[in-house]
Amino acid sequence: MLKFSELCIERPLGTKGNHEVLKLLYNEFNTLKYNIIELPLNCIVWESNNSFVEQNNNKIEIFPSPFSRNLKGNFLLKYVSTFTELSNIKNYDGILIFVNELSKNSVMAKNYPFYFPDEDKLLYETFEKINPKGIITISGQDQASGLNPFPVFEDVNLEIPTAYVSSLGNITEKNEISIEINSKIYKEKSKQLIFRKEGLSKDIILIAAHMDSKYNTCGANDNAAGLYTLYETTNLIKDKKYNYTVEIVPFNGEESPEASGELAYLNYLEENSYKIKSVINIDGPGHIGSKNMFSFFNYEQDIQNEIVTINNLLEGEQWYSGDHVIFAFQNISCIAITSSDMFTDSIKLTHTKMDKEEIVDIKLLSALSKSIVNILEIINGK
Repeated sequence: MLKFSELCIERPLGTKGNHEVLKLLYNEFNTLKYNIIELPLNCIVWESNNSFVEQNNNKIEIFPSPFSRNLKGNFLLKYVSTFTELSNIKNYDGILIFVNELSKNSVMAKNYPFYFPDEDKLLYETFEKINPKGIITISGQDQASGLNPFPVFEDVNLEIPTAYVSSLGNITEKNEISIEINSKIYKEKSKQLIFRKEGLSKDIILIAAHMDSKYNTCGANDNAAGLYTLYETTNLIKDKKYNYTVEIVPFNGEESPEASGELAYLNYLEENSYKIKSVINIDGPGHIGSKNMFSFFNYEQDIQNEIVTINNLLEGEQWYSGDHVIFAFQNISCIAITSSDMFTDSIKLTHTKMDKEEIVDIKLLSALSKSIVNILEIINGK
């Protein structure tokens, strides 16, 4: 039997921990007699070490942005507050320091396949024309996680080295800085697993939970909890028969700017001419002191009411930061499940070292898996 603690390890796409969890899942689902499909993935793994800037014997630690390139040397620096200021710079052979407007929010990864806002594209085009030696962003509390400071950039395709920090203190533009961004990336192989339970119809009910974590966190609530719920659910339905084919998918790449597992799964659907009937996505459930919350997308109101009423579910507002969004934007019926305090309390721990095993209530996960089985029965009958 799979233990929740076995999943609570740092497991970004392609890393050692990621491979360990893949092996655990394969062995467990093989024991449960599911049809296992393995899709090969090419991905990028990131490693970093202590980094700093120094000026006039004033040495300040900085944090390499995930997937940043390496940088070492002595350079001038320039503080930039607004996009207008940035667009007025023609060329700069030093370090740009992004503050205020330019470091207020994280920037979508370059050419992210599912969503790349025009304003982020314009920002990339502008500073890549300037071609600085590096960029440091001065940031504070992230609005979408517990990180403080947070990385404005997280991009495997960005060639300009980047780092982030909460403050550079008294470091000024008057003199050069010595800088080291100790960061490197390398290519790795991984897998996207699919556990398939054949039904009378080839149309698929997809039950998903992303299996990867960010770097430097064991991601217990985000999303070992969802992954464990996925496993418990498959135990409950292993001997059941359904009209629709059920696919259990631990997406390998939701936390990565590459989204490798999601892209591989979409290609798999297209190559086999498979159609998704409905999606149940589990992301961040079971935070201690919360309840399981269910959000609906593209459901007919009578079916939604039936699901909520029969199972006595807590219904929540729609949210757009998980794997269900890929399918919701295709007008597919989706249910997204998370903790009821996701956007008030548990988010303060997300992507941090505080997201560990003791903040998850296993009883909530067991109750959730039973609710998912009941929901599956209703969807299967439609």
